[in-house]
Amino acid sequence: MGKNFSILRRILIHIKLNLFCEIHQSRAVMKRTYFRSMITLLVSTALLFSVLNIAKGQKPGEKHEGKICRVTSYSMNKICKEWDGQWQGIGVASDGNCYFATSTHSGGHGAGLHKYDPVKKEHQVIAEDMTIVCGEEFSGSQQGKIHSPIVELDGWLYFTTHLSNYWPEGIKVYPGAHVLGYEMATGEFRDFGIVKPRYSIYSAIQVDPERKVLYVMVSPFHPPLIEKDGVHLYSVDISTGELKDLGQLTFGETGGTPWFYVDNKGNCWFTLWKREWQYDYDRGNLYCYSPDAGRIITYEDALPKEAKLIDGTPVTGKHMYNTRCWNYTEALPGRERCLFAMGAWGGGDERLWIFDPSKDIASGEAFEPIASIGSTFHETARGGDRLYFVQYEDLEVQRTISPELARDEDPDIVGYNSNLHLRSISLKEGDDPNVITDHGKIVDQDGRAARMINALAADDQGRVYMTGDWYIKSDREASMYLQLFTHPGERLYYLMKRGMFFAVAETGEE
Repeated sequence: MGKNFSILRRILIHIKLNLFCEIHQSRAVMKRTYFRSMITLLVSTALLFSVLNIAKGQKPGEKHEGKICRVTSYSMNKICKEWDGQWQGIGVASDGNCYFATSTHSGGHGAGLHKYDPVKKEHQVIAEDMTIVCGEEFSGSQQGKIHSPIVELDGWLYFTTHLSNYWPEGIKVYPGAHVLGYEMATGEFRDFGIVKPRYSIYSAIQVDPERKVLYVMVSPFHPPLIEKDGVHLYSVDISTGELKDLGQLTFGETGGTPWFYVDNKGNCWFTLWKREWQYDYDRGNLYCYSPDAGRIITYEDALPKEAKLIDGTPVTGKHMYNTRCWNYTEALPGRERCLFAMGAWGGGDERLWIFDPSKDIASGEAFEPIASIGSTFHETARGGDRLYFVQYEDLEVQRTISPELARDEDPDIVGYNSNLHLRSISLKEGDDPNVITDHGKIVDQDGRAARMINALAADDQGRVYMTGDWYIKSDREASMYLQLFTHPGERLYYLMKRGMFFAVAETGEE
């Protein structure tokens, strides 16, 4: 029964994933999605109720088995009920504090920005609603997400906003995403404004510290804009605020990239994200905006062509080959090289790689695998000489199930079985990077376990910071979620059996 339930659960999650990928389409498609989602819900409910007897696992407050990664958590929903998740939007700054975001899918509330002082162990809300910071409180739309990295230059943090009201009416009235700066010393915001009207930023931002330039990628989500245009790369001059369109990447299709790598020569490297969209003209391309050439250079089919699982088993299949992309990217000190990983959503490869742009790209010499770590996603971050990442305990589950979708399953039906572990490897010269340290199942001070972590940061003191969704002990901790998929535009909310938390693990004390 347990094995059959696991298979059923994965099938249902994949069905939900297919539905999710349709939300950016026309009203007719949305209606069809609503009908299909209702059928899926009825079928899933009937099947799941037949296996109630296997709903086990540690509820919040109960004793957890196995090795535990004990974290200190802070409930975000006690501050704002509508914060319902976070993707990226976290970073450790030069002042030693962790800055992080909280996002919504609300019809009336935007994203929040926060600071955590690890020495004083104090949490502070910097801004509760980015819609107000952007001067759009009465626009009828929301700046509901900070779905980008948080990058730093000269005492300022930079990040972007993102569309969150995904129903057709919300997409239609969205004014466009902003690039924002926050000065840590003064607490002042700087709004560079909307980069391209009605376009979101999905989702990368990175800085060229020598040229004082920010790079962002703007994406259309409104069907008429998608049909006649596509994704564009933009630069933002920090000194003057000048916006410059550097080139178009997709044609008649939307898309984006979660990460940029700006090397020590100022070249901006990236791939197109393939989790939700695939392209006939991109089967693993690597892109580079060269400020010297003044254009985007495309290296066609350049990414590593042979994917492997952690145990060396080859990954085959046309779909996996065609979806190759970077799902994690981070520059190494000096910016001559960067780390990257592809994972289940980027072609299936389970290795950590180094990209060296000074070497030949066409031959593959520029790409060097340095460790086998298993499938990873956004929840990956370097802190000092260690790389930290969050995975399901079972790597087969990690390959097939998205925590983002599994977090919405009713734990009183499917069980309190989420088993997310914090793991790390050493990047120190001379150490074996294939030695994985399992810090244990992520559980907080009150026995709550994590259900999804999609934002991770780390410092050189062994502190690992995370935002995500957790099991809850009461409705006071629950996220109030807008039913945007099943009742688009109707402003109907319900309390989830999960809540949004910020947490910190002190791995240096282990």
